Amino acid sequence: MSLSPADVHKSLETVGSRLRPILDHSSHSVLAQAKSMLSESTRAHHERLRQRSRGLPPIRWGFRIEPEAPLRFNETKVDGLRLRVDLFLRSYWDSDPAETPADLNVAVRVWALDRGLYFREEWDAERIDSEIASNLGRVMLRMHFDLANPAQAGPRYHLQIGGNQRDGEYHWFPQGLSVPRFLHTPIDLVLASEMIAATFFSDNYKEIRRESSWVDSMRTSQMHLLSGYLEKATTAVTKGNSLLDTLWNKPWE
Repeated sequence: MSLSPADVHKSLETVGSRLRPILDHSSHSVLAQAKSMLSESTRAHHERLRQRSRGLPPIRWGFRIEPEAPLRFNETKVDGLRLRVDLFLRSYWDSDPAETPADLNVAVRVWALDRGLYFREEWDAERIDSEIASNLGRVMLRMHFDLANPAQAGPRYHLQIGGNQRDGEYHWFPQGLSVPRFLHTPIDLVLASEMIAATFFSDNYKEIRRESSWVDSMRTSQMHLLSGYLEKATTAVTKGNSLLDTLWNKPWE
């Protein structure tokens, strides 16, 4: 299914309105900035298309949510532990409408708020304890759902644990380790938010999942990202080909 800037704008509106009960108060400005970026990049994309005869490179349309100002969810409690979750991402396309993304990277972070979980007396320095407290938590889990770069080894769409540490995270994962990259279905803002809501805010999700505008945006994301992906995967399995090889980013020599 092809996707247009209007579809993406609608998804941003839906996330802001339907997830409002579980989003942090900062979410309004974060999503407003994303919509502004989407509008400006779309205008620049169309303007560049009109300038094709000048030989200028194309401009992608889409939006980002920056790690310095992520989309934050409210504090929650799971298995008796106080947690908060946030996400940041890049979502860009080359054409309007677009069949597939040109750049897609969604990072989800889970922060622990209980000292008994985030501070290890036998391992961590006291300095870290005081700095973590001032930053209201420590990143205990960070997941990236990525579209591979053209020359990158691994599945074209993949899940990666860890990544580059941001200020105040104090996570435990080595920054220099870029593998493994696990085979995973594509995920965008709507599908990542759906996963977070269902996992960390299950009572709210029971209502969210029934709302018509949410269902529409979820279906749009699934059709755009998953219809071709699952068709390719099903064909590989049906023909007895390696699913991993089929969904690998670079052909094996």
